[in-house]
Amino acid sequence: MAIPASTTLPAFIRGDSYSVPVSFSSEDGTSLDLTGWTLIFTLKFHRMQPDDEAVLQKRMTVSGTTAVMYLAPEETNELTPYRYEFDVQVTTPDGQAVSTVAIGTVVVQAGVTHALR
Repeated sequence: MAIPASTTLPAFIRGDSYSVPVSFSSEDGTSLDLTGWTLIFTLKFHRMQPDDEAVLQKRMTVSGTTAVMYLAPEETNELTPYRYEFDVQVTTPDGQAVSTVAIGTVVVQAGVTHALR
Protein backbone atom coordinates (compact mmCIF):
# COMPACT_ATOMS: atom_id res chain seq x y z
CA MET A 1 0.00 0.00 0.00
CA ALA A 2 1.15 3.51 -0.79
CA ILE A 3 2.05 6.06 1.87
CA PRO A 4 -1.14 8.03 2.59
CA ALA A 5 -1.32 11.71 1.80
CA SER A 6 -2.87 13.96 4.42
CA THR A 7 -6.51 14.57 3.70
CA THR A 8 -9.35 16.59 5.12
CA LEU A 9 -12.60 14.69 5.56
CA PRO A 10 -15.89 16.55 5.06
CA ALA A 11 -17.11 18.26 8.23
CA PHE A 12 -20.11 16.86 10.05
CA ILE A 13 -22.54 17.90 12.78
CA ARG A 14 -22.13 16.46 16.27
CA GLY A 15 -24.90 13.89 16.84
CA ASP A 16 -25.26 12.98 13.15
CA SER A 17 -24.28 9.66 11.63
CA TYR A 18 -21.07 9.76 9.60
CA SER A 19 -19.46 7.35 7.17
CA VAL A 20 -15.78 7.08 6.25
CA PRO A 21 -15.36 5.07 3.01
CA VAL A 22 -12.00 3.37 2.47
CA SER A 23 -10.74 1.51 -0.60
CA PHE A 24 -7.61 -0.61 -0.70
CA SER A 25 -5.18 -0.62 -3.61
CA SER A 26 -1.52 -1.24 -4.32
CA GLU A 27 0.87 1.48 -5.50
CA ASP A 28 0.05 0.62 -9.13
CA GLY A 29 -3.69 1.09 -8.48
CA THR A 30 -4.63 -2.60 -8.40
CA SER A 31 -7.43 -3.31 -5.91
CA LEU A 32 -6.35 -5.30 -2.86
CA ASP A 33 -8.66 -7.81 -1.18
CA LEU A 34 -8.09 -7.36 2.55
CA THR A 35 -10.81 -9.73 3.74
CA GLY A 36 -10.17 -10.65 7.37
CA TRP A 37 -7.96 -7.64 8.10
CA THR A 38 -8.98 -5.18 10.84
CA LEU A 39 -9.75 -1.55 10.00
CA ILE A 40 -9.13 0.92 12.85
CA PHE A 41 -10.42 4.52 12.82
CA THR A 42 -8.89 6.74 15.53
CA LEU A 43 -9.99 10.31 16.32
CA LYS A 44 -7.93 12.55 18.63
CA PHE A 45 -7.56 16.20 19.62
CA HIS A 46 -3.93 16.03 18.42
CA ARG A 47 -1.64 13.39 16.91
CA MET A 48 0.61 13.02 19.95
CA GLN A 49 -2.29 12.28 22.31
CA PRO A 50 -1.92 8.72 23.72
CA ASP A 51 -4.17 6.08 22.16
CA ASP A 52 -5.88 5.39 25.48
CA GLU A 53 -7.02 9.04 25.47
CA ALA A 54 -8.44 8.94 21.93
CA VAL A 55 -11.74 10.73 21.61
CA LEU A 56 -13.09 7.86 19.51
CA GLN A 57 -11.61 4.63 18.27
CA LYS A 58 -13.57 2.10 16.27
CA ARG A 59 -12.64 -1.25 14.72
CA MET A 60 -14.24 -3.41 12.08
CA THR A 61 -13.31 -6.48 10.08
CA VAL A 62 -12.76 -5.85 6.36
CA SER A 63 -14.59 -7.86 3.72
CA GLY A 64 -13.29 -7.27 0.18
CA THR A 65 -11.52 -4.32 -1.45
CA THR A 66 -13.51 -1.53 0.22
CA ALA A 67 -14.95 -0.78 3.64
CA VAL A 68 -17.15 1.88 5.20
CA MET A 69 -16.45 2.86 8.79
CA TYR A 70 -19.85 3.93 10.09
CA LEU A 71 -20.16 6.23 13.09
CA ALA A 72 -23.61 6.15 14.69
CA PRO A 73 -25.29 9.27 16.12
CA GLU A 74 -24.73 7.86 19.62
CA GLU A 75 -20.98 7.81 18.92
CA THR A 76 -20.77 11.39 17.62
CA ASN A 77 -23.31 13.01 19.95
CA GLU A 78 -20.85 13.55 22.81
CA LEU A 79 -18.00 14.89 20.64
CA THR A 80 -16.83 18.40 21.41
CA PRO A 81 -17.05 20.66 18.36
CA TYR A 82 -13.41 20.82 17.23
CA ARG A 83 -10.92 20.24 14.39
CA TYR A 84 -9.76 16.68 15.11
CA GLU A 85 -6.82 14.62 13.85
CA PHE A 86 -7.63 11.12 12.57
CA ASP A 87 -6.05 8.13 10.96
CA VAL A 88 -7.26 4.89 9.47
CA GLN A 89 -5.08 1.82 9.84
CA VAL A 90 -5.41 -1.79 8.72
CA THR A 91 -3.82 -4.74 10.47
CA THR A 92 -3.29 -8.25 9.20
CA PRO A 93 -5.46 -10.99 10.72
CA ASP A 94 -2.53 -12.13 12.90
CA GLY A 95 -1.85 -8.52 14.00
CA GLN A 96 1.78 -8.70 12.86
CA ALA A 97 1.61 -5.94 10.21
CA VAL A 98 0.02 -2.49 10.40
CA SER A 99 -0.45 -0.02 7.56
CA THR A 100 -1.84 3.52 7.80
CA VAL A 101 -4.13 4.05 4.79
CA ALA A 102 -5.42 7.55 5.60
CA ILE A 103 -4.41 10.41 7.88
CA GLY A 104 -5.67 13.96 8.26
CA THR A 105 -8.25 16.20 9.89
CA VAL A 106 -12.01 16.42 10.26
CA VAL A 107 -14.13 19.19 11.76
CA VAL A 108 -17.03 18.34 14.04
CA GLN A 109 -19.49 21.22 14.19
CA ALA A 110 -22.04 22.02 16.88
CA GLY A 111 -25.64 21.40 15.98
CA VAL A 112 -28.76 23.05 17.29
CA THR A 113 -30.63 19.88 18.35
CA HIS A 114 -28.99 17.99 21.23
CA ALA A 115 -31.45 15.13 21.71
CA LEU A 116 -30.96 12.13 19.45
CA ARG A 117 -34.69 11.41 19.19
